[in-house]
Amino acid sequence: MKTIINTLGINMLLLVVTCGELLAVNQTTEKQPQDSIIINFNNNTKILIYIKDKSDLDNLRLYDLNAMLRDISLSIDSSKNITYLQLEDEDGEKYLKDTTIVINNRDKGYEEATIRKDDHNKATVKLGNYRVELNVDDIEEIEETFEDIEHEGLKVTTTTEDVRRRRTTQEFNIEIGVNNYLENGDFPEGSANYSVKPWGSWYIGFSSIQKTAIGRGPLFLEWGGTLHWYNFKLDNEDIQILKTENGTEYLEPPAGINGLKSKLTASYLTVSVVPLLDFSHGIRKVKRYESGSISISKYKKQGVRIGIGGYAGYRLGSHTKYKFKQDGDTEKDKDRGNFNLNNFRYGVRGQIGFKGMDFFINYDLNDLFNDNRGPAELNAISFGFIL
Repeated sequence: MKTIINTLGINMLLLVVTCGELLAVNQTTEKQPQDSIIINFNNNTKILIYIKDKSDLDNLRLYDLNAMLRDISLSIDSSKNITYLQLEDEDGEKYLKDTTIVINNRDKGYEEATIRKDDHNKATVKLGNYRVELNVDDIEEIEETFEDIEHEGLKVTTTTEDVRRRRTTQEFNIEIGVNNYLENGDFPEGSANYSVKPWGSWYIGFSSIQKTAIGRGPLFLEWGGTLHWYNFKLDNEDIQILKTENGTEYLEPPAGINGLKSKLTASYLTVSVVPLLDFSHGIRKVKRYESGSISISKYKKQGVRIGIGGYAGYRLGSHTKYKFKQDGDTEKDKDRGNFNLNNFRYGVRGQIGFKGMDFFINYDLNDLFNDNRGPAELNAISFGFIL
């Protein structure tokens, strides 16, 4: 079977005999004509390339041979008895690769870019907060045009651009942070038995969030559900959390017991709704410079997100863990129960982000414990990062 790829724009003929794994590449030898290159695969496979001179070999690098071979494979799969196959490309651009150019200008916020071509001999280049549109033939003029971008001879217009994705998108987020609680608006004093260690009192959440655009501006609505855990690790390791007739109490241990770790953990399923201003989307001003076939669009880099909303959740489970030493042995008690925790929680949530980093803070408006069944007026607070 012979397969011929005929691509206008370079003077070459690529002959594929069969397929196989690449083992070696042999360039022109004494036994071969000076205008040919042999690529050996295995004993039954080779690719023969005919070129006129070295410039044709340089041009060959601009073409995506993998794309050619994929088209060959698709054509062969669709027909059983092929002895000759020719791929047509009238403009000589169908199999051109995207090209990476390097333009050093850190003051303008870019160093390199990839040129994306379309079917009409046009190219689009993104350089930092610039977007360039031009004819492929004028690519070499990009750098010179950028150096003179403020030149008065350029045509300058100011327009608006709608930077928008789909109306609603979905994300799966992981929230990691710390939690504590406020007592009458302040963190509990260190002497309180129920005061917690900020480091070690981890907040962990797994969220499925929808992001819906409101109108054509930067306003979005983030809504969804989160499965998360409060972990309150006590500052005083000796204190044991017990559910008694008087409610949930934080008690000193009996003589002979030395506490090593004490914590209260509660899990919740929570829904949240957060109106969000995302300035990386929506309508933004664009300044456009034009010179010949080259059009340069400059826009202000924006990636700030800020929002505030609310949430409500239901407790799924809770337990205490107490690790201690007694008579030289290390013991561990883990008790499950409601520990007089409120089954419901609700509060306010704030978010702020820039580019790929987002920060959250949650504050429960209702008390952590039921009335008169635990430490009074403790409101849980958590903050951390959204990954």
